Amino acid sequence: MTALSLTLGIHMARKVDLEKNKFHLLAVSVAADLSDVKAEGEAISLEAMNAKVLVARAGTMALGFRPLTDFMVELADDTIRLVNEIEFEALAVSLQAVERLRTLNAVNQAQRALVLAEGAPVKHIGGLNVFVKKALDLDNARVEQLLDHAVHLTSLLEEISEQMIAACAVASSARIEAAAIEPRYSASFNSVSTNLQRCAEAVLKKVKASHSLLSQALNMTGNYQ
Repeated sequence: MTALSLTLGIHMARKVDLEKNKFHLLAVSVAADLSDVKAEGEAISLEAMNAKVLVARAGTMALGFRPLTDFMVELADDTIRLVNEIEFEALAVSLQAVERLRTLNAVNQAQRALVLAEGAPVKHIGGLNVFVKKALDLDNARVEQLLDHAVHLTSLLEEISEQMIAACAVASSARIEAAAIEPRYSASFNSVSTNLQRCAEAVLKKVKASHSLLSQALNMTGNYQ
């Protein structure tokens, strides 16, 4: 066995077979699930605007509600920023996983070619060695890119989870404040608070599920380094 074919064998032993483990399908599934988060994030932004309008209408009766409304608007802005970043990174993870699968297939082909070329004249092996090195270099680059996007996406999911927990807390506080104002406004404030919590819980549920799947993906790639 040549030194290069031994190196390739070690390289392959350190890698998880993505095709066998369906990693690329897992990444695509995460991207598809997270696409729904954007709609909920936009709904949170809408409820924040509704709350601001209600506070303006209620005037002095809604003074206790005003700080909560300001926080809702700030939270909504952060949520929109996060969901846009999440959408970008989820798509990047999906695309990189598919591209990585293609380069892994190229590495597998290079491995088979090396095995078939054992004992061939040195002049023929030279060109094959160049092909193998290029395949390995490309595969390593794909892995690095994939892991960078996956780790960043994980961080974003954790950040938006904290945001949605805060949103649920604000919604609860808003309902308490709504009980202290006139009935003609309290029903509207309660509606905004209820909708805010529903959206936040929907995002949280989806994000937790995606985070779990992504953690599985990162565990699959644990042997890449």
